[in-house]
Amino acid sequence: MGFIESIKIDDHVYSVLLRLLKNKAGINFEYYRKNFIEKRIKSRMIRIPCKKLEEYYDYLFSHDEEIKNFIENFTINYTHFFRDWEVYKTFQDLFLACLNKKTEEFTRFIKPSSSKLEKFRSKDNYKKNQKKQKNRDNDMDPFALNVLTILSPLSLFRKIKDPNTSKNKINIWSAPCASGEEPYTIAMILDNLERIIHNFPDFRILALDIDKDALTKAKLGIYEEMAMKEIPEYFKRNYFKKKETHFGFKYVINEEIKRKVEFIDEDLTKGHMKSFKYDILFCRYLLIYFNRINRDKFLKNIENQLNVGGLLVLGKTETLFNNHPVLRLVDEKNHIYIKSY
Repeated sequence: MGFIESIKIDDHVYSVLLRLLKNKAGINFEYYRKNFIEKRIKSRMIRIPCKKLEEYYDYLFSHDEEIKNFIENFTINYTHFFRDWEVYKTFQDLFLACLNKKTEEFTRFIKPSSSKLEKFRSKDNYKKNQKKQKNRDNDMDPFALNVLTILSPLSLFRKIKDPNTSKNKINIWSAPCASGEEPYTIAMILDNLERIIHNFPDFRILALDIDKDALTKAKLGIYEEMAMKEIPEYFKRNYFKKKETHFGFKYVINEEIKRKVEFIDEDLTKGHMKSFKYDILFCRYLLIYFNRINRDKFLKNIENQLNVGGLLVLGKTETLFNNHPVLRLVDEKNHIYIKSY
């Protein structure tokens, strides 16, 4: 048995420790699965090091910098630009379909090169994806057909078709946004369409996270090579400057794209500070860390933040099953739901 497996978690000390963390960091830890929190606690204990949970509690109590270290370790910051690129293609296709534009002409902007996909995915997965892609090229993507049947209920569609479009700003959120790769991906896609399409609708993008350091990095907009691993060359070339440093190459996103995203330090489990509702809500790879009871509570908050006809985009490993009749699945492949009433 390794050291991390040998650490015992006493329930009483665990509860007291969580109260301390909640008071210091202001996070609703009760939303998260216990085994997820325990793993994060143990990973910090072996770095201090502390052999017992009581020791780690005492250390937390007397070292404020460890609160910051724990939060950095607790939040889920694995991300990169155009992660699950097919999701972003669908996002772009929705706008194009609402604007009565052909989607095929714009696919080349978003799809990463074959060499890039091959480089960062295993050979077996790459071959499977190539076979799937070939089938999709031969037969129209099922969602491309289905999207036409759901256009009219979309709040996005209603706002675009409204003659007072200038007053109907399209609201999009990305949460948790980590270090900004997801909201900046959304901003680049929409900026590119805005440059090409006359009278493109006005939009705003809000990005939320509880990790202040991740938000600071997002606002700086400077990224390492790993964050760029699946970004299409078109966007890399048009929206970034490559900069050589002592630690390798960095990529700096342009200022215009930075201005299109508003970053907010906010714990979503406590509600949302903005009063307006959203047309598209990206909440990917967060629900898998919530326990079931509080997951349902959180989803109720999400429902309230969406316009009728608004879309919820989950991660590809997440599903709502049938517990939320208000949120109806419209894209099984990309895990996209519509608020039906």
